[in-house]
Amino acid sequence: MTDSNTVAPVSDAPDRTPQDARPPRGALIVVAVGLVACVVAALASTGKGEGEAANLEWVQNRSLADSKPAPGPGGHGEMSLVDNAIHATGTNVSGYSLFDVASTLRVSAGSPIGRSKALCAVSVGHGSEIAQSSGGLRATYPRSSEAGIYGQEVPETVLMDFSSHSSELASLEVPDRPRRFTTEPGVKVGWPEYKLGVERIKYYIAGKPKNDLELPFFTVWKTTATPAATISCALTTSAGTSTVHTQVALAKPSPPIDEEAEELKAEEREEAEEKEEEG
Repeated sequence: MTDSNTVAPVSDAPDRTPQDARPPRGALIVVAVGLVACVVAALASTGKGEGEAANLEWVQNRSLADSKPAPGPGGHGEMSLVDNAIHATGTNVSGYSLFDVASTLRVSAGSPIGRSKALCAVSVGHGSEIAQSSGGLRATYPRSSEAGIYGQEVPETVLMDFSSHSSELASLEVPDRPRRFTTEPGVKVGWPEYKLGVERIKYYIAGKPKNDLELPFFTVWKTTATPAATISCALTTSAGTSTVHTQVALAKPSPPIDEEAEELKAEEREEAEEKEEEG
């Protein structure tokens, strides 16, 4: 073994390695390019700020009453917006907060809505825009799916592109998380063309529900204003169209994010989760 403090002698003798034993220069270039490509791909696959997401708390929470019921299309059955709520985070150094708007379209059991469509919309005012998830999609749930949403997983947390705690991503718990995005199999979802300040979800309903049909949905927004939104759903069948709507709002903008307090809460939550796993 060579001592680490010993300097190996430098030889000025010409290189005697046969030319055929040396890799061609072109091959070296290809290998180098390949290594660079692998590094770039690896960095891209980790995603923006992965592993550096800040856990944000909802510091304002408000649940609101169900909307006024409306008769279904053609006067059959009844529909309403239930489980209406709005939640907001603290405000970051750029003056933005995130807020969540949640609701559920409920259609009474037995309503003749086979082969019908429902269009639900969440509209916000000036100073608000839809947030972007870490994957670059708009923060609208459920996701568009031609395969149906009965089996689509309802996330426990969502990862938003939002600066706080020196991170570029924010992790948020989904409040009042529903078990499924629909109580009826066969419901499909599409996202209509994007409109500024409005997020729309289009439901395609296959059959007549034996029980109340419930379609929970939520959206996450960022704003410099006081969080507020209007929610509406229009149900269309061969008998016509019926609409329900409601409004959700907070009384005031959120205070600045208390990073120290939120980090302490995150630590306490992690400790509690570890104890549950151990117990």
